[in-house]
Formats: sequence, C-alpha cells, structure tokens
Amino acid sequence: MEPADTRDRIVEAAIEVFLEKGYAAATVRDICARAQANVAAVNYHFGSKEALHAAVLEKVMADCQALYPMQEGLEADQPPGERLRRLIANMYRLNFPEDPESARRGKLFWLEVANPSQSFRPLVERFMRPIKDVLEEIIQDIALGPLDPETLHLLAASVAAQCLFHAQNAAWLSQLYPERTYAPADVERLASHVHRFSLAGIEAERARLGRAS
Repeated sequence: MEPADTRDRIVEAAIEVFLEKGYAAATVRDICARAQANVAAVNYHFGSKEALHAAVLEKVMADCQALYPMQEGLEADQPPGERLRRLIANMYRLNFPEDPESARRGKLFWLEVANPSQSFRPLVERFMRPIKDVLEEIIQDIALGPLDPETLHLLAASVAAQCLFHAQNAAWLSQLYPERTYAPADVERLASHVHRFSLAGIEAERARLGRAS
C-alpha cells in the first residue's frame, strides 16, 4: 500500500471517529483500526493525534469551500451592494450545504468552534480571514470610503453573525418555530433578508457620516 494511500485512509477514518466520539474520546487505536493501519502510522504520517486532528479539519474545510467557494460571483466590476448579496448567499450555501456528506462532515467545524483546540487558529487564518477581508472591503465600498476600525468591525461582525446564527442554532430555533425549515429555498430567502437588512444598516451608517449616496 502506498504511503499516501495510508495517510488518506487515516484521515478518512479519523473524520468518522471524531464525528462519532468527539476529539477528546477518540483514540489513535480507534482511528487506526478503522483505517486498517498500524497504530504507529499516525505518528509516522502526522506526528501526533493533535496534528492528525488539524489535518482532518483542514480537509473538511477545504472540501466544503471547494464545493461552495466564497469568491463565486464576486466580480470586481459589480456594484458593492451586489457583491454583498453574493457573498452573503455564498456564506449561507456554505453553512447549509445541499450535499448531505458536506453537511455531515461540516459538524466537525462547529464542534471545533464550540471547543477550540490548537488547530483553530490555522483554520481561522486560512479559511475565515480571507472572508473577513472581502467583507470589510465591500462594506467600505458601500460606505463610500474608509471606516474607523471599531465601526468597520461592528458592521462586519453584524453581517457575519446573521449568516452564522441559523446554522449554529437551527436545533432550538426549530423547536421555537416549528414551521422553520432549512430547505434550499428557505436558505435563499434567509440570505435575501440578511442582505436587505445588512445593506440598509451599512447605508444608515454612511448617512450618519454625512457621505452622499
């Protein structure tokens, strides 16, 4: 068996074991048994369980963003309000993937958010900071110029929070609002609402600053 194949099998096995047991309860022995690999293979290919966990999260996030790219439709010549609409729609597609396997594996990301490990910072830098940078650029284009760091942070966080809220809280929201579902058409409507709400908020801040529209 080629080493690369063994490494891939270990990553795939680790995804399943981490989903079933969580990171803390999962053992290298569990993972290697699932992968049909020697228990020494984790140390050989990754160096530690922690490094394997980082590789798992990296793969899950990379696979999801390959299916649901954040930059899709964000052409530079589009009006900033349209770029905001497309970015929000992309965020919702990523948070509510139509692909069942992506949705299942994506739970590992939310587990990491709830209980961050040493693997979290690299994830933020590779996958989340670029989204933040694009969002802040769009916001300042709508605001017709640079914003002070505090205002920019609050506006960007307000947009991002709306995109994350339903994904993080769907379980209890469905109990409070039994009619609430998250089929693709529902997610599209949510994204449209968040776009309208966010655009109005940014435009209100622009007006407060006395910048002509």
